[in-house]
Amino acid sequence: MHTKGILYTVLSAVLFGITPLITRAVYGYGANSMTVVFYRSLFVIPMLAVIMKGRHISFSISAHDLRNTGIIAIFGSGLTTILLFTSYSYIDVGCATTLHFLYPVFVSLLCFAVYHEILSRRKLTALSLALLGALCFLDLSNSGSMLGLLLAAGSGLTYAFYMVQLEKTRLSHQNAYKISFYLAIFILLETLVYHLLFSSIQFILPWNAYGLILLLSLVSSFLAVVLLQKGIQYLGSSTASLFCLFEPVTSVVCGALFLKEALTPAKIIGCCIIFTALIIMSRDQHTAASS
Repeated sequence: MHTKGILYTVLSAVLFGITPLITRAVYGYGANSMTVVFYRSLFVIPMLAVIMKGRHISFSISAHDLRNTGIIAIFGSGLTTILLFTSYSYIDVGCATTLHFLYPVFVSLLCFAVYHEILSRRKLTALSLALLGALCFLDLSNSGSMLGLLLAAGSGLTYAFYMVQLEKTRLSHQNAYKISFYLAIFILLETLVYHLLFSSIQFILPWNAYGLILLLSLVSSFLAVVLLQKGIQYLGSSTASLFCLFEPVTSVVCGALFLKEALTPAKIIGCCIIFTALIIMSRDQHTAASS
């Protein structure tokens, strides 16, 4: 069972890790980040609906849960995807994914600032290391790079909001397929409202682009999510989070191999420092859960 959990979690992380590669390929057909987010949500909604029907999962949801789902969709998962996908236009996908993985740090900060949870010495050490690692990606000579760094780090903050609120509102105890279904609907509505204000969605794309977005929906919004849920069932969230580190590793490797992105010593050092910080955070969570 332990081996199965590791396998599921690593496969999930690898699938999440190749998401930037597919997204950049869609950009090559003239799409932008809002277009990708819109179509990814549009394509995954019927997939989830079919699964819910097949598993006899009710579509009914309370007004309270629907409101909370809308909040974390718009300001959490939806905004996260928009910020992260936009950052791919400015910085390397490996850098973007690594900076996005600062979200465990932001989770601790949000819990400390909003819910007054105590920060242990180990967590403070991890926070300091994560900040140091993020600084390794700074390129002050490139303003576009700076914007990309801010977008990627911002996606980590919004994802932290999503994770914290998912737990605090107890939506994490609801059926995962149902919550994912309504999250996708709210994200779809969010992108449409944004389009009405800024005309940001490109509705007409080459057929190849639609195929890639469909693949993106299958990989990131369906397969990777299901595998991660199974991995957590077998390993627990603390242990599974360690194996999730394969996601930024996969993004860095794919960026170097397929997108010819440069692996500078500073980026490698930054990755190593952030990974160290995340391992410290995971061990701290495991210790707290065991005590």
